[in-house]
Amino acid sequence: MKKLIIYFSFFALAFSSCKKIISIETENAAPQIVIEGKINDTLGDQQVKISKTIGYTESNVFPKVSGATVTVTDSRGNNFIFKEGTTPGTYINRMKGVPGITYHLNVTVEGQSYTASSKMPNVVKMDSIGIIKNVFFGRERKTAAAFLTDPANETNFYHFNLYVNDVLSQRFYVNNDRLTNGNDLRIQLFFKANNDHDSDELNSNDKIKVEMECIDANIFDYWYALSQQSNRGPNQGTTPANPTSNISNQALGYFSANTYQSLSATVK
Repeated sequence: MKKLIIYFSFFALAFSSCKKIISIETENAAPQIVIEGKINDTLGDQQVKISKTIGYTESNVFPKVSGATVTVTDSRGNNFIFKEGTTPGTYINRMKGVPGITYHLNVTVEGQSYTASSKMPNVVKMDSIGIIKNVFFGRERKTAAAFLTDPANETNFYHFNLYVNDVLSQRFYVNNDRLTNGNDLRIQLFFKANNDHDSDELNSNDKIKVEMECIDANIFDYWYALSQQSNRGPNQGTTPANPTSNISNQALGYFSANTYQSLSATVK
């Protein structure tokens, strides 16, 4: 009888502990500098954006940082000064990047210096885009896809953006050729709308646009980390964390020298 009482007491304690409510204190961390910079191989206004993180309990508005000194130098000795435009926190220089050249970013803001480097890869041509019909649980779904041939003599990393009717998909699309070196590639891009009110489906007469960037290894790691954390349901994906940045001094964000291509089509 004593054993029975002990067993019942143990199970009662176990079940009561499962129901315990844990209150977690969330404190707002000190703001961090966020730098997002891109140099591509098209002549245009290249941009470096600087902002700050916000506290966990604050509204989702990231403060823009003005008054920074932003320069980019390349491995050929050229120097480019980026000046703040009409949009606060956005620094601009009209230039054109060159594949095979390494670009070095230097930012000085609020008494701190930040640096980063990125080598622009060679161009890999995106041959075409199209629509793939898949069947999920007996239901047909149309999916955008990019088609290209991966070069066999080099390691390549790709980043894609998908727009449907001018709306940018909330998914992150990255690919490398570790298992597909030298192959003809078909990269499927599943659309994710901005909110629950918009449809994730592709329908006839939808306008799609696919942007393809050839990126370096560090930037692939950055986008891949985001792709593993984004748009995951419960118990899926990895533990949320800031992706590894290629910018010094504990800044968040990235600096990328990449090629750029864009193709558009209409869903039939």
